[in-house]
Amino acid sequence: MVRILLADERIVVRRGLRALLETCQNFEVCAEACNGREAIELAINHKPDIAILDIPLPIVDGIEATRQIRKETPATEVMIFTLHNGEDEIRRVLDAGARGYVFKSEPDEQIVKAIEAMARHRAFFSSDLSEALFDNFIERQGSGNHSMALTTREREVVRLIAEGKSNKGIAYLLDISIKTVETHRSAAMRKVNVHSTAQLVRYAVRCRLIVP
Repeated sequence: MVRILLADERIVVRRGLRALLETCQNFEVCAEACNGREAIELAINHKPDIAILDIPLPIVDGIEATRQIRKETPATEVMIFTLHNGEDEIRRVLDAGARGYVFKSEPDEQIVKAIEAMARHRAFFSSDLSEALFDNFIERQGSGNHSMALTTREREVVRLIAEGKSNKGIAYLLDISIKTVETHRSAAMRKVNVHSTAQLVRYAVRCRLIVP
């Protein structure tokens, strides 16, 4: 069961989101907050798997609440659920530790998809977020030496993927099975929180696994 904290100033938003989540058998809303200070306190007390926050929260805004929740309960993923799409706000909330950013205008299935991804500790961003902002997120992940979390073989596979090699070609070069290549590829993508080959290539470039 994925335990979720909701934090939004407007009760109608919390009610709507709760109603959506209650249609999913594996989601449970464990607490609701109407301001940032309450969200932090409830996160510490309940230790939810995911905290879903708006940015303009009273008393303590969503950016600072994100920072405090990630500090006090690091196992809790934070997903921003908001109408705000200013680049400065997006950058600041990602710097604070959120790994999900979803607009309230997204259809229900995308919201559910985002929460499912975050429950697996994978980043998720609304498709309307700019490429530049996503690149900035990937760059920061790279600067934090996330590539060092990859095994030697995973780094080899990522490098070869970034160089345009197919799974079959990588298997031949490394003398391993195609299935093993796919396993290393999936593990690497999960560790660095990317969801496509294009994102994995950008990650490889940012982390200097290849020379662009």
